[in-house]
Amino acid sequence: MSTLRHVWQMLCQNKLFSAIYIFGTALALATVTVGAVIFNNKVAPIYPEYQRDRTAYISSVQMRSGNSTRQSQASYQFFRDYLSKLKNYTDATATYNPWGTSYAQPEDGSLSVRVMDKGIDPTFFRIYSLDFLAGAPFTQEDFDSGLRKIIITDRTARRIYGTDDYASLIGRPFSLQFSEYTVCGIVREGTPTEEKSFANVFYPYTTVPNYDHEDDDHSFNGSFTVIFLTDNLDALQAETADMVARYNNSQDEFELNLFDQPNGHFIVGLTGNAYGNDDVSEIFYGLGFVLLVLLLVPSLNLSGIISGQMEGRVAEMGVRKAFGAGRSRLLGSVLWENLVLTVIGGIAGFIVAYLAMKLGITDLLSKGDYYQASAVTEEMVFAPRIFIFTFLVCYVLNIMSALLPAYRSLRKPIVASLKA
Repeated sequence: MSTLRHVWQMLCQNKLFSAIYIFGTALALATVTVGAVIFNNKVAPIYPEYQRDRTAYISSVQMRSGNSTRQSQASYQFFRDYLSKLKNYTDATATYNPWGTSYAQPEDGSLSVRVMDKGIDPTFFRIYSLDFLAGAPFTQEDFDSGLRKIIITDRTARRIYGTDDYASLIGRPFSLQFSEYTVCGIVREGTPTEEKSFANVFYPYTTVPNYDHEDDDHSFNGSFTVIFLTDNLDALQAETADMVARYNNSQDEFELNLFDQPNGHFIVGLTGNAYGNDDVSEIFYGLGFVLLVLLLVPSLNLSGIISGQMEGRVAEMGVRKAFGAGRSRLLGSVLWENLVLTVIGGIAGFIVAYLAMKLGITDLLSKGDYYQASAVTEEMVFAPRIFIFTFLVCYVLNIMSALLPAYRSLRKPIVASLKA
C-alpha cells in the first residue's frame, strides 16, 4: 500500500510526465494489441473453429493433361472416390463454395440481400461447433434425400425477417437465388475472416444441380474444399502423397498435383494459402522485427522522458541513499513506479485498441461485406492469451524504457546526489 501511495503522489506531483508516459505507452500497446488480435484470429481456436489444432485442408487441385492445365478447388467426385477413402483422419467434410454473388429475397418483396452461402454435409457440424439458437442441423437422411432445408445466422434472420424470436422462424420459407428452402436452424454468426467455416446461410449441397459432376468422369476439379480432422497430420500427408503417386502411375492421360496438401490450419492461417510452400520462419522473423520496432521506438522515447525525470529526482535518491536505501532497492522502486504507469498505459491502450477494432480498423481482415459482419468479436479481443501477451509487452516495455536511465542516475555518489 505504501508503494502504491508513493506512486500516486508521484503521479500528482509530475502530472505532465505521467500524462506523456501513459499516452506513449497506450499508443504503443494499442498498436501491438491490434496486431496480436489479428494474429490470434488467424491461428488460435475461436468460434466456431475450436478444433483448429486438428484441422487440415485441401483447397487446390491441379490436373494436367498434355499442354492443358486446370487448377481449382476439388470436385465432389475426387472427395467421394479418393480423399474420403483415406484412413488417417477421424472426420472429413467437403464444403461447396459457389462462385459469384448470391442473394436472398426477403418475404416482404424488398430488395434482395447479398449473402455468403455455403453447401455443407452433416459432418460439417462435427468439425465446426456452430451455436444453434433455435432449431437443429439437417440430418444425414435429409442430406441424402436432397431436402431443401437451410440454416441461417442470427444476423441474417434479423435482416430477412426482422425479428429476434428465432424459434418462430423454424419451418418458415427462405428464398435463396429464387430457390425455395425451409429454415431448420438459426446459428450464431461467426466472422468473415474464418473463411473455411463462415457463411450467412448453410444448406445441403445435394440440393445443388449436378454438384457431383457425374457427367465428367475424369475431372478432379470443382468447387469443394475438403476439410479433415486428424490426430496425425504427418501420416495423413504421407498417405495422400502415396494416393497421388499411385493415381499418376495408374494412367498416362492425367497428372494430379495437390501441392503437398493437406496442410494444417496453423500453416494455412499463417501463410494465407493451403500449399504450405511459404517459409514460416521468414514470417516469424518478420513478425518479430515488427514487434521489436513497435517496442523499441516508444521505449527510446520513454527512456528519454524518464532520464529527464530522473535528473529531477537526483536529490531525492541521494537522501534515500543517506538513510540506508541500497542501489538495488532504489532501482526496484523506480522500476515498480514505472511499471505501474506502464500498466495504466497498457490498460488505456487495450481500451483504445478495442474501440478502434470495433469501429472498423480491422475491416481489412474481412474478405467481403456480407451483411457488414464485424471482423472482430469480444471473444477474440478478450481472450486470456491476449491479456497475457499485453501484460508481457507492458513488462518488457517497462524494462526497456526505465532500466538504463534509472541505473545511470543511481550510480552517482551520495554526495553528488545531495548537491544536485
